[in-house]
Amino acid sequence: MNIFVYEDLSAMNFDPISLTRATFDIRIGAETFLDRIQSIFPDSNISLIVRDELKNVTMERHPEFSVNPSSVKDGLWLLGNVIWDKVDMKSLLKANNAFYSDKKLVGANLSKELGEDWMKKEGPAHGSPSIGNKEKVKSFYCQYLWNILNHLPHTVLYESGNYRNHLDPTKYPDAIFMNPDQIFVGDATIQPSALINAEKGPVIIDDGVLIHGQTYLEGPLYIGRDSMINPLTQIKNSVIGPSCKIGGELNTAIIQGFSNKVHEGHLGDAFLGEWVNLGAGTINSNLKNNYVSVKVQINGKSVDTGSLHIGCFLGDHVKTAVGTVLNTGTVVGPGSMIATNGFPPKAIRPFTWYVNGTHKKVILDKFFKTAYHVKERRDKKLSKTEKSLLEKIERNR
Repeated sequence: MNIFVYEDLSAMNFDPISLTRATFDIRIGAETFLDRIQSIFPDSNISLIVRDELKNVTMERHPEFSVNPSSVKDGLWLLGNVIWDKVDMKSLLKANNAFYSDKKLVGANLSKELGEDWMKKEGPAHGSPSIGNKEKVKSFYCQYLWNILNHLPHTVLYESGNYRNHLDPTKYPDAIFMNPDQIFVGDATIQPSALINAEKGPVIIDDGVLIHGQTYLEGPLYIGRDSMINPLTQIKNSVIGPSCKIGGELNTAIIQGFSNKVHEGHLGDAFLGEWVNLGAGTINSNLKNNYVSVKVQINGKSVDTGSLHIGCFLGDHVKTAVGTVLNTGTVVGPGSMIATNGFPPKAIRPFTWYVNGTHKKVILDKFFKTAYHVKERRDKKLSKTEKSLLEKIERNR
């Protein structure tokens, strides 16, 4: 089967995470949106349709797929910011059908002619295909980052069904496990006195993870490959991507990967990109004192989340100084640094040094020198393609 995974105009609703990656590369749990599609349709021929500025970095990230193909074939078109579910497979295979979540177009099964006609009309970014057959699907459409956070318990529960490495408690005789049938552990190290509680949802611990003693981990929870959990850490209802170093308190947080939150401090109802470093004692507020829903600045517009609990959203390569405090609904663009007394503004543009109440533009040469060093510490390299995208984001800040 041919599958076309696409972005539409909702892509920038996932700011600041979607500034540096396509929406389908955003983490939803152990998987990204795209990983979920691949797991449901493992033998499909997948093509990716993204914003022009992301074409090169997406090609580098997914060399096995065609990106922004010049022609299309008969196939299934799937919106990249939907958490697709196997329950919809039968519906999705119906030819010449459009699929909706409420009133939102989230996919279509199109002939080559209908697909080409849609692309000639500027495609998914600007409208719907010319097709009369419509069907509702049950898969979960995400419009903003906080929708992914809200769906986290369902996501981890679904993903746990794909894991066969059930916990063997005899391997860790001095650790404490509650509801061990819902704990899944790869080739990981769990030190004595760690307490892992799966009574509220599954706990998935991937290969290479090190969990120090005297930690409390509560499901639903996923801890990604080669991550390290410091002693005395408390994590609940969260997703930690690969190669992260985590300490303090986390509750309802997703970290894309390769980031440090090693020290004490609360991180709640938050979404972090890659290569983020939070200084010791960095804390975010996730509840207003007057108990009203939190508003978030997305693309210059104030969006009412409808939720009482909303923390912060930090893009790739964001850094905070020791003792930083972040207000409810704070959005910090990629490449920014915060070092100030009191709360910084709730919206900070990409590549901003916010120091002692003053906005300053990041010196790009110094930023890249640090970025190269940070990635080398995890045996990664900053590619020319990544550098070019970051330079473009800085120019358009």
